[in-house]
Amino acid sequence: MGYQDFISQYGDDNKISKSDVKSFIDSGGSLSQAEKYVEKAQSGARGYEGNVGSGATSYLQNQSSSGGGGGSGGSGGGGGDTIINNPSDEWRYGNLPDGVTPAQFDRDTGERLATIYGNNEVNVQNAIGANNVLVQQLISDSNDYANELNLEGVKYSSDRNLDIAQYQSDSQERWRKYIADVEAENNLAVQGLRNQGAVDLQAIVNTGLTDVADIQGAYASERVQLQGEYDVERANIQSDFEKFKAARAKEGQMYGSLMAGFWS
Repeated sequence: MGYQDFISQYGDDNKISKSDVKSFIDSGGSLSQAEKYVEKAQSGARGYEGNVGSGATSYLQNQSSSGGGGGSGGSGGGGGDTIINNPSDEWRYGNLPDGVTPAQFDRDTGERLATIYGNNEVNVQNAIGANNVLVQQLISDSNDYANELNLEGVKYSSDRNLDIAQYQSDSQERWRKYIADVEAENNLAVQGLRNQGAVDLQAIVNTGLTDVADIQGAYASERVQLQGEYDVERANIQSDFEKFKAARAKEGQMYGSLMAGFWS
């Protein structure tokens, strides 16, 4: 019976007990085979995930110490001699030290292999853990760096917004002051022009009044003179007109007398 058959028959309930080992030996299996198969099962060989009971290992140890065997078991050895129950196992064990049985050899070898597997697993898990810590640290550092950049960006944006607001406030204050100054200068200039205009206007008015008075005086004098000349001229015209009328009247009388004589 091979190891896989042993597991299929005695480990189908995911547990190898003392009675399973005893049944295997009673059915013709050798003690060395039982020890070998149990150690393989303990190490999880070929995917076995069951448990090996402490009774099974104690039974095998007791059988190995007492030199007992089963099935085709061979002669027992005494003292510190090496016990090989199955001659076919000689190639596997060779010359064992005195007092070391194949079961003890397999057990020690299994323990060393289990220790190596355990240490390797521990080392692997430590390496995985260290890598995970390193990766997590890198992620954490990246997040911290990103947060710092984000904070710096927010601070920079806030500072720039503050500068812009201050610049806008200063600019608004400057142009308001400039407008106020210009308006004040314009108002002062306008008022100066108004004052100067009033002075100039009064001077013009005064000069105009004087000129009007002079013109009125001169016009009155000229009007009197013109009136006299006009009256003389009108009198002359009236006299000439009267003379003209008298001459025409006389001519009319003469023409009328001629016509009256003609028709009589």
